[in-house]
Amino acid sequence: MLLAGFPASDLGGEMSHAIRDSMPTVSGRLADTTSPFRLDRLSRRLVALCENRMTRSFPLMSWSVVCLALLGPVADAAEKRVARSVFNDDGQVLAEAPGENAAAFIKAWLDRESKAVPFTTFVYLACMPDICFYDTKAGELYGARNNRKSGVYIKGLLDLLKQGTDPLRLVTEHMQAKGKEVLAAVRMGDTHHVRLNKFDDLCSQFSIDHPEYVIKQPDGRTNETALDYSIAAVRDHRMGIMREIITEYPVDGLELNFVRWAKHFPRHQGREKAPIMTRYVGQVREMMDKSGRRRKNGRRLTLGVRVPESLHACWLAGVDIETWVKKGWIDFVVISTWNNTDPQTPVDEFARFTRPAGVDTIVTMGNMIGSFSTGPPIPLDRGVATSAEHAKGYLSMLLNTAEARGAAANFYAYGADSISFWNVGAHFGRAVTAVPKQRKRIAAWTQAVRTREAVFAGPRTYRFLPMGKGISRRKPPFRNYPWYDEGSSALGHKNSPTLLFSEDRIGKRLAFPFRVADGRRGERLSGRFRFWFYHVTGNDRVDVDINGVAVDKKHIRRIPAGKFRGGLKGIRFEIDLAHCPPFRGDNVLGLVLVTREKRPHVPMMEELEVHVTAVANSKSVSGLSRPPAPRRSP
Repeated sequence: MLLAGFPASDLGGEMSHAIRDSMPTVSGRLADTTSPFRLDRLSRRLVALCENRMTRSFPLMSWSVVCLALLGPVADAAEKRVARSVFNDDGQVLAEAPGENAAAFIKAWLDRESKAVPFTTFVYLACMPDICFYDTKAGELYGARNNRKSGVYIKGLLDLLKQGTDPLRLVTEHMQAKGKEVLAAVRMGDTHHVRLNKFDDLCSQFSIDHPEYVIKQPDGRTNETALDYSIAAVRDHRMGIMREIITEYPVDGLELNFVRWAKHFPRHQGREKAPIMTRYVGQVREMMDKSGRRRKNGRRLTLGVRVPESLHACWLAGVDIETWVKKGWIDFVVISTWNNTDPQTPVDEFARFTRPAGVDTIVTMGNMIGSFSTGPPIPLDRGVATSAEHAKGYLSMLLNTAEARGAAANFYAYGADSISFWNVGAHFGRAVTAVPKQRKRIAAWTQAVRTREAVFAGPRTYRFLPMGKGISRRKPPFRNYPWYDEGSSALGHKNSPTLLFSEDRIGKRLAFPFRVADGRRGERLSGRFRFWFYHVTGNDRVDVDINGVAVDKKHIRRIPAGKFRGGLKGIRFEIDLAHCPPFRGDNVLGLVLVTREKRPHVPMMEELEVHVTAVANSKSVSGLSRPPAPRRSP
């Protein structure tokens, strides 16, 4: 479409491209994510032409006004696109599949997941990355080397092969028939195995044959098994596996998982080696584009990436995610913790460049909310949101609906388009964590975070825990995580702290940062603010401030910690939100322990809860807390 006064090389091409790409697809599958941003740029240019006082061409201005009127409805339609919501399946369904009628068992499992959890994109574990869960020639089929006839994964896998199919093909065909986008998950550096052991089916023959390819870590660990992507042979071998998936299977694309286990180079050389991984990701995109395959809606195959939870953690892993996005290679980015849901995930670091690029910005929410800590303290008030599988302590804490809303409120408010559900699928079979009441809990919280509107339509609990507590107990040789420093995640990201009031800190203000979407513009809130302070008594003087503004002591209730948290003596401090100083989004709780005396244990504070029931004078919990409009490109 060419308009009078518009050079064909200028607005005409861009306009026709933007309008064409914004139209709904015939298949009803996912729309082009860049359309709203192209339309926005075009609208800005038209407005600029109208406002430019040097422009005296009446026809040009007239056409600009007409075009703006025409683009309005198109832009609105494009803006209403639904970003991908991603469901990760880590293979538990195959682990539990029987040796007979495995296909029916797997399909029934997938049907339960699809009914309970809202998602558009299903990501199925295809390889780890050298061990494969499909009938491979480029890689190594799980269990084949040792000629396994039974065991975890084996029974169902062999039954499917006998029926002329395999897990990847069966899952892809079944979920695509439901209208889902299906991607093969490639775990770029998974090391569940801790030795190069030929009897361990998770350890590939490729690794056993080439121990010289194993990363040489600076900490001198002896149980490293991850392979170094600096080595061309490693990259080539894994590219062959990805090419096989793309050419031989009807998947809609790939999800490259850089979180399991985020070891691609020696851990002190991540930023230095990142250009190697950048070139490699570009080659993966090129391979997919040259495969001759397209998705059913005619668009290019999807390439998504799952990356560590902060830009700092990405650099530690050798992941230059901003460059990948700006190169146009990536269709969605999942910002991911190790396992849990962390309301402090810094999604805004990523949204700064993903949103203007039209790339789906997605944040991981796992079924767990606690840390690695096995206690004490021991949570006593969790009800059904307690794991029957894990040890007591923060590790046992599962997500409830209000907590899910709180975390998702932060994600949406700071730039997320949608949610990725991590390891939720493990709880739809026969495991102790898959009993009906747990499935009901999972269905409730996943539905509650499906959209911004759903999140802000119910009470929200923002729970802040020391996510890095207990990880140092898992350092090598116990496990082989990339990072194991106390207070950090396994990905190297510093999490919510434990405030330790040692003798030299008595009388000094210690700060606990916390992010809360509600009230970030200073709105008054209704609800509850509380935190746990251990190894102090009701007689200790504690000064409390929020964002530097003191909280009047008459508004602070002190309650023994034991009713809700066991195993440690201490005090639960509670304040009505109506009596709290205004929030500002990124907040700081300041604490001063004034009383100086000899104590058998160092006083500590490490858990904060903000429960929001209403905003300002609104009768609804949604109130004034609607998230800001998506960022736009300049």
